[in-house]
Amino acid sequence: MLTVRFIQKRRQWVKVSTIAVFFLLLLTPFTVCASEPLFDSLQERLIADGLDADLIKTIYQNSEARLEFEVVAANLVRSEAALNYDQFLSTYSLRKSERYLKRYESALREAERRFGVEPEVVVAVLMVETALGTYPGKYRTFNVLSTMAVSQEGEVREKILASLTEEQRNMQSPAVISKRLNKRAARSYRELKALINYVHNNNIEPFGIVGSSEGAIGIPQFLPSNIEYYGRDGDGDGRVDLFNHPDAIASVAFFLRAHRWERANGAKGKKKVLLYYNRSTYYADTVYTLAQKLNGNKPL
Repeated sequence: MLTVRFIQKRRQWVKVSTIAVFFLLLLTPFTVCASEPLFDSLQERLIADGLDADLIKTIYQNSEARLEFEVVAANLVRSEAALNYDQFLSTYSLRKSERYLKRYESALREAERRFGVEPEVVVAVLMVETALGTYPGKYRTFNVLSTMAVSQEGEVREKILASLTEEQRNMQSPAVISKRLNKRAARSYRELKALINYVHNNNIEPFGIVGSSEGAIGIPQFLPSNIEYYGRDGDGDGRVDLFNHPDAIASVAFFLRAHRWERANGAKGKKKVLLYYNRSTYYADTVYTLAQKLNGNKPL
């Protein structure tokens, strides 16, 4: 599991508040440094929006808080149509999915009982998202979201665009790249606030979370803001950990239930629900087809 819990036994920290523990563990002799100046305005904005000032300053003084120009730049030219969705319908992926169905049968059946979503559908989503947790992403989510959140500042914007290779520049027009950067800046700020609240409330080390270049995390690749609304505890330990398989299974099932999976009729209706998860017809078609294969090619 990629996340690290700060507090495993609360009795070891009697009379010490959660936020004090958070500060203490971040402020080790080897992690504190002067904060990145280009994050100064971001810190002020987060504090003005009600986040704890000491918490924000402590996080951004950590030596792991860095700008990720290349990651953000590459994401601007990413094309859904260019992704290899066929790999998820291969014999290898199908067999791997079947083994997952058996291994987590109990959690999948419980999710079906609670939320009315077939196990095959949940497994198909998790396969396409992260190959069933094998590839949850490699980028530090906190840094990716922070970089995108400040991408409208002139110096940051210039460095992001300068990080594009010649090949990447030819993949999208300047107008499309600029539009995507503007859109991601606003969304990433909201996601950054959600991520900070999530790691703080669950005593998770912020720089231990890695995910996609979009800022999605965990086995089901939820954006941080979706965790509060759709994240569900699947193993009964009282917390939502998207790097935990039972929690990931329950969360995907609840997400689909919340978007009226049970009321959707036929392939067209089911795919329409899947588009809420990822607004790509390639994605919806692949998930639905894999789920059908896992279900013996029977209608879902």
